[in-house]
Amino acid sequence: MKVVVIGGGAWGLPTAAELATRGHTVHLVDCYGIGNALASSSGPSRIWRIGDPDPRRVRLGRRGLAALERLQGFTEIPLFRRQGMLWRHPETAAALVRTAEAEQLDHELIPADRVPAVFPGLRGDGRDAVLLPDAGTLVADRVLETQLARFRAAGGRLSTGRHAVSVERRTSGPRIRFADGTHDDADAVVIAAGPGAKRLLESLDLPAPLHTHLEQVVHFAARAGVDGDALPVLFDGPREDEPGIYAMPSLGIGYKIGLDGPLRAHSDDDHDRTPSPDRTEQLRARVARDFGALVPDPLDAQVCSWTDTPDGDFVLDAVGDGIVIGCGDVGEGFKYSALMGLVLADFVDGLPQDDDVLAYGIRRFDPGAAPHDFSEATRIGQHSDRR
Repeated sequence: MKVVVIGGGAWGLPTAAELATRGHTVHLVDCYGIGNALASSSGPSRIWRIGDPDPRRVRLGRRGLAALERLQGFTEIPLFRRQGMLWRHPETAAALVRTAEAEQLDHELIPADRVPAVFPGLRGDGRDAVLLPDAGTLVADRVLETQLARFRAAGGRLSTGRHAVSVERRTSGPRIRFADGTHDDADAVVIAAGPGAKRLLESLDLPAPLHTHLEQVVHFAARAGVDGDALPVLFDGPREDEPGIYAMPSLGIGYKIGLDGPLRAHSDDDHDRTPSPDRTEQLRARVARDFGALVPDPLDAQVCSWTDTPDGDFVLDAVGDGIVIGCGDVGEGFKYSALMGLVLADFVDGLPQDDDVLAYGIRRFDPGAAPHDFSEATRIGQHSDRR
């Protein structure tokens, strides 16, 4: 089967690699190249975790870890590290613990006075926390490099600089049209185009309630005598008028911290990824106050994108005529990257999916619904509240 995959990011590239490995003829198309600075999947690190208030995400998280371990078998270079995660947000911790107990997931309740012992140097603020041992850091750029090596070894073809503008249904298979006036015909197409997915869904007259945000992260160095790579991953939830933060080690680079909230909305013609000095200062001040193990001097800053949905859940579906959709990463797409390659490839091959995957179908959105207000972005651990 000839398959065109649109988008070479955290979901599209693994899908292309898996399909090529299964013997399909695969053409992967990406506007700007693998791991480019405009992509949602660029950068050195991402969080992986199994724990979540949503039972479905826990089950997918387990499958995601198994898929990641499978990917690790293709390279001797470490792709992930298990440091554990500290979850300090009482408003979602109760649901997190209930789900962990129901799904038999390891977790530990950490009283407020023990928090600084679990996360060296983290300021105690009177809030209890939950420790999730099955969590840590993905070496994101290595993950993409490994998938790209799989793709090339299986004979896949990569084209960059081509901008897909529409997908057409045809009885003989989908036709993908590009901005340069050319087109590709295929037996199947996978739309995994990140911020570009919305216009492609619209070209198919499918509901496309997607909205892309830009977000900023900043790296900080560990203080002398502190092994920054060994620090836990952190979700420090919002309190009063102060936004939450998420944080993780970028192995060998520094400790990466971001606010759990967008920098600004993104538009198709917005190629500006200049970090905001105000956001950098906001994070620097948080580090100076709350992170005794870190030096409050920014090493660097990066702006990237992520795509939101009205209910804070992914969009995974096969909609007929050889058209498969994988979009709406809601800021958590990379932790499921290896799994999504398998899931989307199974959609292409017409294999059955379980209820956890089928729940993310695009038909859950009403085409006639009023436009969703995305001024309130999906927050960590609160996506299930938006269903």
